[in-house]
Amino acid sequence: MKLAYLLNTLPHRGHYPADRAVALLSSLKPTNSEIFVHHSNTSLIQYLKKQQIQPLLYRNNAHLIEEMKAFQPTCIMHDGGNSEKDLIRRLKAFNCTLIHLDDQGDGGALADLVIQSLYENPKDVTKENYVFGPLGYIPVNEVIYKNNNTIQDPPHIIVSFPHEDPENLTYRTLRHLVQLHIPLKISVLVDEHYKHDIFELKRFALTRKSIQIISTSEPETLLPKSDIVITSGSYMPFLVAQFHIPCIVLCAHEEEVNFAFPQEGHGFANLGLGRKIKQSYLQNAVMEIILHNNRRNAYIQKQSRFDFSNNLEELVKLIEQTITSSKEEQEIVR
Repeated sequence: MKLAYLLNTLPHRGHYPADRAVALLSSLKPTNSEIFVHHSNTSLIQYLKKQQIQPLLYRNNAHLIEEMKAFQPTCIMHDGGNSEKDLIRRLKAFNCTLIHLDDQGDGGALADLVIQSLYENPKDVTKENYVFGPLGYIPVNEVIYKNNNTIQDPPHIIVSFPHEDPENLTYRTLRHLVQLHIPLKISVLVDEHYKHDIFELKRFALTRKSIQIISTSEPETLLPKSDIVITSGSYMPFLVAQFHIPCIVLCAHEEEVNFAFPQEGHGFANLGLGRKIKQSYLQNAVMEIILHNNRRNAYIQKQSRFDFSNNLEELVKLIEQTITSSKEEQEIVR
């Protein structure tokens, strides 16, 4: 199998799709593979190179089609955000299997299979080629559970908005939290791609010794030490759910508001669009988790219902089945 992986990342979601791509390519074991990345996505290119992966760069859709024609894939995996129907129609002309991940675009209708972990409710059950649910989330790190039965003194809150954090929800959240006049330990996690002035965050740390600004690209190493996590609504809630930690979601983009996973029924306090959040709403959500054991334990129990440990194996089986079925259909057509 010759597998072409069309990969892109978004400023508010981070590099998780790249980690998922590496995991899938390793498990699918294609005879030949290429990761196609748009030349302007420099942060993704650098991220892949750090993992000793040299992506094939393209300038525009026409150039991508040229490179695909030269590669002649038997399967194309699209994990590049919302797809355009025109591009997917041109890719479909290669008579190969098309598998999309987290694609809310028009092109998904032309794919053989669309895996939606960032899915919305109500689900459109008429889309037979779509699989809605957490199956598309593949854990990429080993998880060490913490004992969540008792809250720390003082309570420890981790603020972690991935990647560039375009709306600077990190700063907005910290500004609201410091107005809570109760003992708190606050850890703010930012990575090298944070596009705002980190010294604005460090000014808060100068006023309170209980505030830490931590530069890290591995939030999973610090999350188990927290009592509450405040983050955005794309892939981070899946990571938090692995640790069973009460989580407040401030959506980083309008599309995240309707995502079905990071909601009350799954153990998350979703407060909607982060840039519009009122200070009192965020403070009330924090205090509710701190003061009400039943509320906190309900969040933990709801998250603990999810087990992502078999997702990679199950997803690989589904992809292999789809490729086989697609080949059989193509043979019948011929």
